[in-house]
Amino acid sequence: MNILFAQMRRDLALIWAGRGEAAVMLAFFLIIITLFPLAIGPDVATLRPMALPVIWIAALLASLAGFSRIFAEDVRSGWVDQVALSPLPLGIYALSKAVTHWLAGGLPMLLATPVLALMLYVDLESLAPLILALAIGTMALTLLGVLAAALGEGARNGGSLMALLVLPLAVPVLIFGTLASTPDDGGLLSPHMLLLMAVLAVLLAIVPVAAAAALVEAETDSS
Repeated sequence: MNILFAQMRRDLALIWAGRGEAAVMLAFFLIIITLFPLAIGPDVATLRPMALPVIWIAALLASLAGFSRIFAEDVRSGWVDQVALSPLPLGIYALSKAVTHWLAGGLPMLLATPVLALMLYVDLESLAPLILALAIGTMALTLLGVLAAALGEGARNGGSLMALLVLPLAVPVLIFGTLASTPDDGGLLSPHMLLLMAVLAVLLAIVPVAAAAALVEAETDSS
């Protein structure tokens, strides 16, 4: 457990040192949502029905901006080799990278969402399910990005591979997340929210194992 916390502290320190990338993700998220009402006008009847899908699409696109370098520096510096020789399993290492990446990118977007949602005239009763669904959804998107980043380390054109992997797999997250953000008689734990949680649970089970295997393959190819 101490090794895991040490790894997370190291990752957070590296993210803070290169905090410009996290700032780009947040800025991208803010710009997409801010430009939307400027493009179609400030009419409430037009903005309100489209607000939730716009927020989710902005979160997806902003998340894509920060995935390409999750493992790049660790692979180049040989840190992945050191982790492979340490008691920390590579799957847990990949999961720690997902957690720290979400803290740097997903959490700031989550904190900015209430203000942006009100700007788009989202109903107050939609805020709670929107925040919960977006928290779960951005975690799921981060896990997809971690998997794509690990697979991309062994490919020549990792950026294109990342987009091809993340975008199709993110469609269920986008659909369930948008539907779960709409309040209904089921309260916060609506059927779509439960489906979104199920997607996150499946990714938590699959991504660490798959990412660890991809990193081992990438290290084998580079050596």
